[in-house]
Amino acid sequence: MKYILLLFLIISTFCATENEKIVWNFLKSEGLTDAGAAGLMGNLQAESNVRSVIYENIYKATLGFTDQEYVDKVNDGTYTNFVNDKVGFGLAQWTYYTRKQALLNMCSKDIGDLNCQLRYLMHEFNTDFKSILAFLKSSTSVYDCAIKVMVEFENPADQSESRKNFRYQLSKNYYDTFTGVAPSGNTYTVVAGDTLSAIAARFGTTVAVLCEINGITNPDLIVVGQVIKLP
Repeated sequence: MKYILLLFLIISTFCATENEKIVWNFLKSEGLTDAGAAGLMGNLQAESNVRSVIYENIYKATLGFTDQEYVDKVNDGTYTNFVNDKVGFGLAQWTYYTRKQALLNMCSKDIGDLNCQLRYLMHEFNTDFKSILAFLKSSTSVYDCAIKVMVEFENPADQSESRKNFRYQLSKNYYDTFTGVAPSGNTYTVVAGDTLSAIAARFGTTVAVLCEINGITNPDLIVVGQVIKLP
């Protein structure tokens, strides 16, 4: 129920911040499609609210720092456990020590600098996540991009259908906002366990509509890998 309420608030109040505009323009300049940029940004929104100075809430009581204090103390050297503290930080909530060390190496002057974090994000995609980057530069499906980033890049503990739909909705909001049009050309690729009725429910449509626009005569016969056009 709380996810439904949160989605309603997001849909009804969404307005891009300056940070989000900077991130969108950066990702587009790197060659991502509109769907790819939106899919990545929806995940960054879920992770950090697209804020470069934020650190993981569950550690705030233990560390006793505000977000900015955490950044300042790492920058001036008074907090020396940044790499190994296992605290998610920044746009993508980087947590693993090797990734935090690489982030620190690149953004040593200011770990909270948005532009530097964007450069580090793209460095990761260009080195360790090349296949995801290629997908984000070619796909026109907001849903597929959002889920690929979620599962293969962010890899959160909760990968339930409700959380996938949550990140997709965040991504769709970015697509709608920055392109000015709803992604009517979206598609969804069938995975194991899918049914046409479940796909229809997920995307707010009906089985009859999906059958009509896809030329499906038997809604019980869909196969893994089949590309479904969405209204």
